[in-house]
Amino acid sequence: MPNAWAMPWQPKYRGRVAILDDYREAISLGLMKNGIFNLNATDPSQITKSQQALQTLAQQTNMKIDNNDYTEVPGGQIWIHHAWSGDIAAAQGYMQKGVPVDVVGYWFPADGKGSVANDTNTVLRTAQNPVLAHLFLNYLLDLPNVLTNIRFNGYMQPIAGVTPQRLVSDGILPKSLMSTVVLPSYFRRGVSELQLPIATDQLWQQAWRAVSHGI
Repeated sequence: MPNAWAMPWQPKYRGRVAILDDYREAISLGLMKNGIFNLNATDPSQITKSQQALQTLAQQTNMKIDNNDYTEVPGGQIWIHHAWSGDIAAAQGYMQKGVPVDVVGYWFPADGKGSVANDTNTVLRTAQNPVLAHLFLNYLLDLPNVLTNIRFNGYMQPIAGVTPQRLVSDGILPKSLMSTVVLPSYFRRGVSELQLPIATDQLWQQAWRAVSHGI
C-alpha cells in the first residue's frame, strides 16, 4: 500500500478490524496514518486530526477496541488488528486446529520508522540485595534464557544474538512472522512515545475518550 499505516481504513473489512485499547498507541496510529511521526505531538490540531481519523475508522469498519490481538487474529475473528509485535509472535500458539500459522502475518516498516517501546526491569535504589538483583538482570539477558523467554511468550529482548534467522532456524518463529523480531536498530530508527506534558496528555486522553466513548 502507498501508506501502509492506513491498512485498517478499509470498509470492505467491516467488523473484522480492531485497534489496541491504549490511548497512546491508538492516537499514535492516527498520527502516523496522517504522516505525522512525532508521537509526542503537542500541537492540538495534530491530535484532533488523529482523533478524526480514528473516528472515520470507527464509522467505516465498526472497529473493535481491545488488546486481544494474540487470540483474535489466529482465531479468525479479526483480520486486521493494530498489534504489539510480541502478541503476534505468540499467535502461533492460538491457531485454530488444522489452520497453518502462515496465514498470519505482521507488518512493520522495513526502514524501522514505526512506534518502538519496551517494558523494563529495574533494580530499585533501596534494593537490599543489589548484587543478586543485577545478577538476575544478567540472567534475563543471557541468550539461552532470552530464547526460552521468546518461545514462552513471544516478547523478545533485542540483543545481538536474537535475529530473525536464528529464531526461525530454532523453530521459535515461523517464517511468516519473522517481521515480529525486534532489532536493535529499531531503537535508533524508530519513534518513541515519551512522557507528555500534563496539559498535552489531557488532550490525548480527551481525544481517545471521543474515539472510544469512554472505553
